Amino acid sequence: MAYLNARLSIQESGVVVDNVPVESGQPVSNINEVTDNSENSNFQIARLLKDQRLKLINALSQFPVTALWLLNEYEQNCYLSELDDETALPTELTSALADIRKYYQIITRKDSNDEAYDLDKQNLVTALQLFPFSFQDLRNLVDVIVYAYKFRGLCYQLSTYGIENNANLIMKRLEGLNGRSSINSSKWSEILNVDYDEQFLLLSSSDMHKYFTEVVFSEHHWLRSRQQLAATNYRLVLFIANQYKGGFLDFDDLVQEGQTGLLKAVDKFDYRLGFQFSTYAGYWIRQAISRSLSRCERVVRVPCGQVANINKVFRCKDKFIAQTGREPSIKELSENTKLSNDEINTILSISQTAIPLDGYEEDENSFAPIDFLEQQVFTHSFRKIAQADLENLISKAIRILNPREAKVICRHFGVDSDNEMTLQEIGAELNLTRERVRQIQVIALDKIKRSFGEQLKCFL
Repeated sequence: MAYLNARLSIQESGVVVDNVPVESGQPVSNINEVTDNSENSNFQIARLLKDQRLKLINALSQFPVTALWLLNEYEQNCYLSELDDETALPTELTSALADIRKYYQIITRKDSNDEAYDLDKQNLVTALQLFPFSFQDLRNLVDVIVYAYKFRGLCYQLSTYGIENNANLIMKRLEGLNGRSSINSSKWSEILNVDYDEQFLLLSSSDMHKYFTEVVFSEHHWLRSRQQLAATNYRLVLFIANQYKGGFLDFDDLVQEGQTGLLKAVDKFDYRLGFQFSTYAGYWIRQAISRSLSRCERVVRVPCGQVANINKVFRCKDKFIAQTGREPSIKELSENTKLSNDEINTILSISQTAIPLDGYEEDENSFAPIDFLEQQVFTHSFRKIAQADLENLISKAIRILNPREAKVICRHFGVDSDNEMTLQEIGAELNLTRERVRQIQVIALDKIKRSFGEQLKCFL
């Protein structure tokens, strides 16, 4: 990717590729030397970063408290993974935890004088070394070791190691624990005091001095190499973030999101696989920026997996329109995208753009969506006028009837009454047969139709 970026930037003057300015007309051979030097630097820093990380893991693995911390941190998620697929842990992590739990339980049940104790403890150390630690895991574990060192009341002696710079580094690490530690001091104090043997979890005083020093030094060099590798490739973040300008995020926000992707690449990169770091980091940087854009471009946040499906459906839709000149149906979209009809309907519904009901503030003279929506809270004034006119017209129609005809009409249709009566009930009240009541009703309706039929038809 670095070579490709350099080739693309030849057309513009003053473009910087991997900290070296590239002018228009510069020979391609010089660009190759620049990128090769940059990748060699990345390779060397990544190798140093990997070595220091392994040293830190090896030093932490010597403490059984590391196994206790991992089991307390991840064991609950392992149980949840059996019930919920979304919280399922990777197979590698699950198997590594099972090995750690197995050997940890074995050595907790054995005495240190047992012949097989040293072998079982070495098996636990090996299982810990194979565990896929994350960046935050290592930081928290170092905090636990530093807190335990202070908890035991051990003091670092300058004369023991004889290097003043190293002593200053350790003293700063001990003093900086209170400022940024995320561990629960009361929780670990309770564990170290009551439930577990201090000599077992934290080793003897002499061994703890030795491995504590290795932990602090390895963490320092590991973090410094990590920062150096990220700083070396900072311009790669700028180059990629510049391709996403003009969206919903400012350029500074794009760079910040790209930096998070770069740090993920730094933590996951393995130089032994033979890939260039710029090629590997470019994927993580683009993923971090694209995911941040998908989170911010919509008023209602859509999951990143659904955003990918939305893009897939709309690309298929545009391709279909370009080929056939018409809109595709749901069935055709389903066949081309290999998604079900229900999934297509869901994607089309969540991909709609949300707009405010009151409109946008900059468009003061334009109509807002709320101007076209019918109000359901209050009765419309037109309905009130129509209802009043209908009542007046019915009153006039009834007044042209004789008293018996008006009484039949009002009783049967519930005019000025809450109840409607059948013809049989009206006949019993007027002492008439049902047939005679029906005849009177027909005569009354005919009179109303001749006088007010056209006017009443307008209310239908």
